[in-house]
This record gives sequence, C-alpha cells and structure tokens, in this order.
Amino acid sequence: MPEELGAHADAARAREDVLARRLQQSLQADRAFLATVRGAAQVALLGRKRLDSIEAEIREALSHHGALALNTPAGARQFQRFLTAKTHDIHQVIADTVADSQARARSVRPLGGGYSIEDRQRPTIQAVDHSFKRGPAADDTRRLNQVDAFRKVFGRDPVSASDWTTAAALDAHTYDPKFQGVDSEVRVARIAPVPGQGVVRASQWIPQRDVKSGLFARDFGNERGPDSRFDPEDTKVTTYIDYDNGIVVMRQNPSVELNDSGGPGQVKVGVPQGSVAQAPDGSVRIKYDAGNPLVPGFTTDVRGPLGNHRLSVNGDLVFTPGPGGVHVDGTRTDYPSLEVYQDLPGGSTRTVLIDPAQSGSSTGPALNLPFHHDIGIGGKAFAPFDHGGSWNPRFDVRTPLPVTDFGPNTAPPSVPSSSGKPGGVPA
Repeated sequence: MPEELGAHADAARAREDVLARRLQQSLQADRAFLATVRGAAQVALLGRKRLDSIEAEIREALSHHGALALNTPAGARQFQRFLTAKTHDIHQVIADTVADSQARARSVRPLGGGYSIEDRQRPTIQAVDHSFKRGPAADDTRRLNQVDAFRKVFGRDPVSASDWTTAAALDAHTYDPKFQGVDSEVRVARIAPVPGQGVVRASQWIPQRDVKSGLFARDFGNERGPDSRFDPEDTKVTTYIDYDNGIVVMRQNPSVELNDSGGPGQVKVGVPQGSVAQAPDGSVRIKYDAGNPLVPGFTTDVRGPLGNHRLSVNGDLVFTPGPGGVHVDGTRTDYPSLEVYQDLPGGSTRTVLIDPAQSGSSTGPALNLPFHHDIGIGGKAFAPFDHGGSWNPRFDVRTPLPVTDFGPNTAPPSVPSSSGKPGGVPA
C-alpha cells in the first residue's frame, strides 16, 4: 500500500506517534503502580502477622491468669506493665506500616503524569468528607417518643421539669445518624421519693473523638468535655436518680466502630447490669457494669479470666442526699470520665462531681479500665448498706440492706424501703 502523503497524512502520523508515546508512558506507570501496590500489600500482611503474634501473646497470658495474681497489687502492676509493653509494640507496628504507606504514596505521585490526557472537559476528583455530621432530628417525633417512654413507666404524661428530664433518659430511641437506628438499652428500678432533691444525672463519657477498642479496631468517643446540659445520648453510660418521681434509670448507648475511611461502621449495644439499694436517709447505692459489645466477650465478663480487672465500665457508688444537695462516694473504674449534676426543683443545676479519666490517651480503655479508684470517702460509704438491714439473731449482727436488680421499663422492679415496704411510685 503506497504511503499516504500530504498535510493530513503528516498530522495523522504525528497523532499516532503521540499516542504511542502516551501508551508507553501508561505501561511504565502501570508497572510502577503494580510494584508499589504489591509492596504495600506485603508490608500490610507482615504487619498483620506481627499484630496476630502480639494478640497470641496476650491470649496466652490470659489463659494463665491464675499465675498473674491480679488480685494482688504487685500482680496488677505487673499485668499493667505487660499491657503497656504490648500496646507500645502495637503502636510500633502501626507506625511502621503508616510510614511505609506514606513513603509509597510519595513515590507514586509523580507517576500521575503517565496517565495525562489533553481534555479540557476532564472531570476532577472531588474529595469526600468522611467526618461525621449530626443530622437535624425531628423535635416533635423525639418529644412524642419521650412522652411514650415516660407513660410506659408512670402511666401518665410528663408535666414537670423533672418529668421531662427523666423522659429524655427513658427514651431509648437514638437520633444521631452514626447510631444507624440502633436503640439504647434502658433499665430502671423504683425507689422511695426524697422531696426537694430533684434529679441527679451521672454521665460517663469519652472526651476523645475515637479510641482503640482492640488490636485493630477503634470506636467513636463523645468528643466533648464536661457539660451540665449533656444529651443522654451523648454519653457511654448514664445513670439518672429521679428523687421527685422515685426512680433510677441506667442507660447504655450503642458503641460505634470506625470503618476503614474513619466514618461510622459497625454498631452494637450492650445490656447494662446493675443493682440498687436504698438506706433510710434516702441514700441510693448503685452497682453497675457496662461492657463494650464490640470487644471479645471474655474481656468484659464478670465471671471471665480478668475478674475485677475486666475491660468494662463498672463501679459501686453511693448518692447521699442532704440539705446542701447530693454528694457521691464509692469506687469506680479509672476510665472513662465521670460527671454528676443535680437539677434542683427551683430550676438551678449544681455540679456535684467532675472526675476525669486517668488517661487522655486513645489507649485509655485498655490500660485504665482494669483499675479502680475511690470517690469521696470510698468504701466507707457502704457501711449503712452492708450493716443496715434486719437483725440476724444467729450471728448477732445486722444483715445487709436488700438489693434490687435493674429491670425493663415495662415492669420496673421496686427497691424495698427501710421499713420493708416497696419504694417508688405506683404504676
């Protein structure tokens, strides 16, 4: 076939030469990208193997928990040092992997020119904002849900300020989109009312945006500081003592795991466990235990190998009313942060207690949940409950006050009063 001549043929051959060069550049870029991706995958696989090895070491230690002597101060300190060392190892693995990824990202940026084309209509890549944004909740719907929740327990609509505060805590619906419609778990118990003490609100929250919840996972925190107007949904575990209406509410909100892009992923909610006792002066003792449902069950199980050093939010607190308001004593886990406020009948709110978490690090759940500290006078506050019951003539001592486990809002159990009669208000 004779070679085509002329200006049009020259232009066509020039375009073919350009396309051939671009194809060659694309092939070279493909090879470079493929090598980079393979290398990144190998580093990630190696990092995963290193993390699996660390997990195996931790599980091996836990399988011989009896030898750890966690019930002794020395054993507890030794176990904490072990966890600290393993946490450092985990951080090092992650840091090495991140550094490798960043280096490879820098090496492939110049390769983008290998795919360039001359097209003025070329679409640009739009950045995706993975940060979480709270969507507007339907206030009317939320109000109706609060009315329904309050009516289930009391058989009437909320009227007073105390009523509405308790109604918000009883409403198990979630309105923050990150919860993906998963409801909170709410448990209640009736007590004898104490006029003039209003409502006491105790919130345990995580100040950070997100924290480590396992070897590989991270969970969302609350990303806030102390707030006397906290939303009952914007906490991890919340306890309300409504002295006006005679009820205690314990609420656990869903846990949300971060997905690969840093947004809301898997959502689960645990069922809080606890019990209530009430002394003749109106003091309320609350034992509580709330575990993260996204972590392995043995780490939060009260009967599991970790025992009193399990990775759950737990404590034993006494709320004592008085002329100047309520004060709090007892013991609780070193994590997360605790805030207690009292809404008085006159409309004012007093800050009862702010007890920050022992750690502001994202490793706080793993390193601080296993350990406890005293609040106020600590265990001395338990004496009226441990020795305030009926007389035991056989041993010539007083028995402990009866305790009542929290129950569902459809059938709230009543805490026996000091006179032996059920406390609280009738349904």
